[in-house]
Amino acid sequence: MKKFVSILIVFSMLLGAFAALAEMGVQVIGGPEAETEQVSLDDIKLNEEVNIEGWGQLRFTAYEVQDDLGCYKAGSQDIHMMFTTDYDKYYFNSGNEAEFVIIYADILNTQLKDKNYIENVSVTVIYDDAYEYGGWAYQRNYNNHTEDYSYSHAADNNNQNTRWAINEADQFAIAPMYEGHYIYGCTLPNAVVDSKKPLRMVITIDGNELTYNIRK
Repeated sequence: MKKFVSILIVFSMLLGAFAALAEMGVQVIGGPEAETEQVSLDDIKLNEEVNIEGWGQLRFTAYEVQDDLGCYKAGSQDIHMMFTTDYDKYYFNSGNEAEFVIIYADILNTQLKDKNYIENVSVTVIYDDAYEYGGWAYQRNYNNHTEDYSYSHAADNNNQNTRWAINEADQFAIAPMYEGHYIYGCTLPNAVVDSKKPLRMVITIDGNELTYNIRK
């Protein structure tokens, strides 16, 4: 009888340990990581799901041309804490002679570990197969707070968390089967933006080369 009671006690302790682990978050149990082969995709369409085995699922969700791009200050998640009367402090501006070309993208982490998809990225825009412009990449945080404010950037009202870049100091890795949200862009002269000649953006992430044809 004493032996049976002891077994029950041990079993109860094990159940308690498993319950404690479950409360701490998702516990991923799996085999070895799948090997990732770098890919080169040269004509990705908007809202086309691209699955890179062992790395993630990527989707370009929107392409825009903008004069300004909103940005959260370091450590800022609450719009109420950010805004002053000088709203321009919270926007990158392309200047009078240029505009931003921007691709919004989501990446689902299909790996068995956290993955930082913003730490090994390069962006290049090629115009007319002759001119190359270096671009940039930012992360977005859908958990950041938003605000409806009276200003010229109407598309951003109550949408700052899905449209604005977070500060580099606040970038974070994505947990398995969670989705990260990113902005890839480049500052281009007005003549390039307004031209009808071919224009493409090449985004390279961890050696994977992903091309969006802005104009063919």
